Amino acid sequence: MGSKLLRRIATWVDFAASVLSAGFLATLLLLVLADMKPRPGDPDYKAHRFHKALIAGTGFTLVGLLLAGAAARLYAIVARGTEGRYLVFDTPSGPVSFRAASVEQAINRTVAGMDEVADAALELVLPKGAKVPTEARVRCRLYDRPNLLAIQDQVRATVSDRYLEMFPGQEPLAVRISVERIVFETPGPKALPPAEGQPAAEASAETIPFRPQYPVGD
Repeated sequence: MGSKLLRRIATWVDFAASVLSAGFLATLLLLVLADMKPRPGDPDYKAHRFHKALIAGTGFTLVGLLLAGAAARLYAIVARGTEGRYLVFDTPSGPVSFRAASVEQAINRTVAGMDEVADAALELVLPKGAKVPTEARVRCRLYDRPNLLAIQDQVRATVSDRYLEMFPGQEPLAVRISVERIVFETPGPKALPPAEGQPAAEASAETIPFRPQYPVGD
């Protein structure tokens, strides 16, 4: 489970906890206030009214803060789901935006196609307000080979070269690699993953001959 998914789940749990806490506190507060019914003839009538007003003000303030926090978390969830991450490049004809996920997929296809790499997952680090990524983080599994440090150098160079190939003239991209596992199985024939929007069945170039489903004459 990725860190992004965990953060999203934590945000939803925090939102639900805030709403439930606000509802529970409001219900408890109403029950307490209903029991506090000072009578005008009581000697401590003014003190009871002051305590009741103090409890009501403090309680409803806490309820309001909890609901405001829940609303802020809900806005963050909605904004995160609607706002995309884009790389913006200035060209002579004007700025051009590329969706970060598409660039990540293109570079990741190249890395995953390496014979030494079992699989890989690449993420571009794009700080808020930045137009281009500051670094690329690659989590991968490598096949067992004699010199794994040389292989990670090849992965690093592949990511950087592919990025510069896509966007010439940019600054070289810093690459951080994390090898999650060393795979000892013998790799079979490697096929590149299907392109974006292309089903896996369409990735094969083999043509299936047409066979009619009814008798035909000679």
